[in-house]
Amino acid sequence: MKFSVVIPLYKGAPFIESTLDSVLAQTYNNYEIILVNDESPDNVGEIVKKYIADHPGVKFIYIEQKNKGLGGARNSALKQASGDIIAILDQDDIWYPEKLARVAKIYREHPEISITTHNLHDLRDGKIVGVLKNGPGAADMQRALLYSGNLLSTPAVTFKKSIIEDVGYFSEDKEQSFLCEDYDLWLRAAAAGHKFYFMPEILGGYTLHANNFTNSHRERMYQSVINIISSQYLKLNNKNIFDWFRFRRAKANMYYNWSYYLLASGRPLKHSLKYLWKSFKTDPLFFSLYVKVGKIIARKILPKRKIGGGNEKIKIKN
Repeated sequence: MKFSVVIPLYKGAPFIESTLDSVLAQTYNNYEIILVNDESPDNVGEIVKKYIADHPGVKFIYIEQKNKGLGGARNSALKQASGDIIAILDQDDIWYPEKLARVAKIYREHPEISITTHNLHDLRDGKIVGVLKNGPGAADMQRALLYSGNLLSTPAVTFKKSIIEDVGYFSEDKEQSFLCEDYDLWLRAAAAGHKFYFMPEILGGYTLHANNFTNSHRERMYQSVINIISSQYLKLNNKNIFDWFRFRRAKANMYYNWSYYLLASGRPLKHSLKYLWKSFKTDPLFFSLYVKVGKIIARKILPKRKIGGGNEKIKIKN
C-alpha cells in the first residue's frame, strides 16, 4: 500500500520544514510527497527545494503553478499521485510517527473503508493547548455531514484515490466553496456511498497561529458552507419533512455562528444583528440559539449598575 502525501504551499515558509520532518519521521515508509507551490509570495519554494536536495533518498514531486486556490493546488497534486491512498497534510501541521502505519492497518483490516480520519492536538508555539476531535461517525454519513457540518479535519484525512475517479476532484470554485473544498468532497463521497472510519487516536497536530483565518476569510467560509449544504440538500435522496427542518436548522446555525463571532470579536453590534436576523428568518423556531445571543447582547449593552451602594456589575449567567 502506497501513500501519496499532498501538501499545498502558500505562505508556509515558517512551518514547512517541521511539517516535512514529521512525514520523514513516519515508521511506515512507502510514500511519496507531492508539494504544490500555489504562487506563494514568500520564499517557501526556495526552502522546499533545499529540503528536497538535502534528502535525496525520499521521493518528492515539486510543482509550481499560477494561483488556483487550495482546491486547485490539491487537484494538481492528485493528478501526479501514484499512490493507492491520498493523505492530505497542510503546510503548517504535523503528523506523529505512527500515523501512516496506523492508517495502513485500518485499510488492511477494513477493505470496505474509503476514508479515514483521526483526532489531532491543537498546537500553539509547539505546545499542546487542546484536542481537535473528528466525528462522530454515523450510519448515514451524508445526513451527518449535511446537518452537523464538516466532521473531518484535512490533516487527519486519508482517502482511496479511487474516490476521485468516482465523484470527481476538489472544487476549484473560489466563490462557492472557499476554504470548504474538502467538506464538499466528503459530502459527495458520502452521497455516493463511500464508507468513513473515525479513529479515536490522536495522530497529529493542528497548528494554531494568527494567519489561520482573517475576518474576511471567515465570513467567506461561512457563506461557502451555506452554499454547499444548500446544493447538497437539493441532491439528497428520499427527503422527508424531518430533512427540511434539519436543513433549515443547519443554515440558521451557520448564520448564528457568524453573528456570534462578530459579537465576540468586538465588531459593532449592528454587524452581528444583521446575521442574527438572517438566522432568525431561516429558522424562527431556533429558540436556544437566540436566547444565548440575547444574553450576550445584554451583557454587551447593559449599563453598569450599583447594587446596594457597591460597585458590583450585574452578572448574566450563561
